[in-house]
Parts: sequence; structure tokens; C-alpha cells
Amino acid sequence: MKKTILLLPALLLACMLHAQTGNALNSFVDRHKTDPAFTFAFISKDLLNVTLKTDVQDEDWKKAQRIIKDLGSLRILAADHIKNGVALYKEVYDMIPADEFSELLAVRDDQTSVRIWIKDDENIVTDLILLVGAPEEFVLIQFSGNIDLSNIASLASIFDSEGAKNLVERSNQTKVDFIISPNPSLGELTLKYYAEGDAPASLTVIDQKGQQVADLQLSGQPQEQIHLTQLTAGLYWVQLKTKQGKVGIQQVQIIR
Repeated sequence: MKKTILLLPALLLACMLHAQTGNALNSFVDRHKTDPAFTFAFISKDLLNVTLKTDVQDEDWKKAQRIIKDLGSLRILAADHIKNGVALYKEVYDMIPADEFSELLAVRDDQTSVRIWIKDDENIVTDLILLVGAPEEFVLIQFSGNIDLSNIASLASIFDSEGAKNLVERSNQTKVDFIISPNPSLGELTLKYYAEGDAPASLTVIDQKGQQVADLQLSGQPQEQIHLTQLTAGLYWVQLKTKQGKVGIQQVQIIR
């Protein structure tokens, strides 16, 4: 995909975040995120901060790092060697709730189509969906946060399939692994994490809309009981932050 598509002046007025798009779009992501042809990640603000602090050489990443304090979370689903990119693009296009999102941009260049939908409040973008489709490429990026439109241009240059996959790969390289069980759970969980010279510091729970629903301070022990019985049934992202500032994220399901 031509990177210049994402640098059009109209697009530079447009790019940031949330993902309040309903069960259909969430189901679409869940259906494809384990497919080897796709790259997928849920990236929190903390994890993105850690990612961008590691070996940042490219100017695009430096721009992202300068405004990262304004971001919430994002989900990325991308593929660059598929045969049905256009069909997937059309499928997602039909899922975007027109009563919640306004279309900000629609661009077509050769065989590549780019669309952006947003929610905004007094010039602050609170929700954004970026969709790219081409015969062999597909990108879906959902953002969560409060971003001033004047900052949007700084991240536009990394929103192609190559840049999206690069961000996912860097995030996967920098995050830490931990165990949380059982999963699914009624809300009584056991957290296990051990790394020499480091310890668990806090646990944040984020819902599927990218909103924080719990924030717990941890004892620092390698094993600890976590109580999330107050949460309603559904899928959540659990983020562990260590005392050294490392970040790990896992998805858990709460059942009732």
C-alpha cells in the first residue's frame, strides 16, 4: 500500500481514537486475530510508552513518542499478504454504526481504499476507527482516548499495514509475560509473575471499549489473589505493570 495515501492533507486532520462499535466488530476481530495471516494486538497507553522508549530511531516513532501522553489504548488487526483484503474491508464497512460515528475521510488510490470514522467533542477526538482495504492488504485500527485534532498528523505516517505490524511486533518484544488463572473466571483470579530483580506493582483492568474499570495496587509477591467479582460478565484486558516499569497484557473472560 502506498504510504502517501495516509499523508493526504485531509487525513492529516483526522486520526484518533476509541472502539465503541458493538458486538459485530468485536466478533470480527476475535474471529481473525488468531489467524496466522493476521497480526493482532491490544496496546495500552503504558505498553505503548514502553514500546516507544526502546530503540526508537525512525522519525515516525519519535513523533509518536512526543504525543503518546494523550493516548488511551488501541487495537490493531493487520495483514499484508492475503487474497481477500477488499472483501474484508467491505465486511467491516457494513459494521460501522452510522448513528454513533461520523465518516471523516474516504480516499481511494489505485486499488487501495482508506476510510476514517470518528466521534468528537469540541474538537477533541474521543473515538476513531481507521479502515484500509486492498486486494492483498487489510488494516483495522481502533483507538481509545482524548486526542486534539492538531496532534493527529504526527501519527498518520505509521498507519499502513507495514507500520501497524511494526508497532505490534515491537510491543510484543517489550511486554512481559505473566499467568492469570482460571480463565474464564467468576472474578476470583490468581496472578503469578516472577522475574529476578523485579516484582508486580499494579494491575489495571480495561474493558472492550478501552475504558479502565479497575486499578489495583499489588503486594509485590510472585503470586497474589485478585478479586474482580464486581465486574459484569464479558471480556476484559488485564494489564500488569512491574516495579521496573515493564508492562504485560492478557485477555480474561468474566462469567456469571
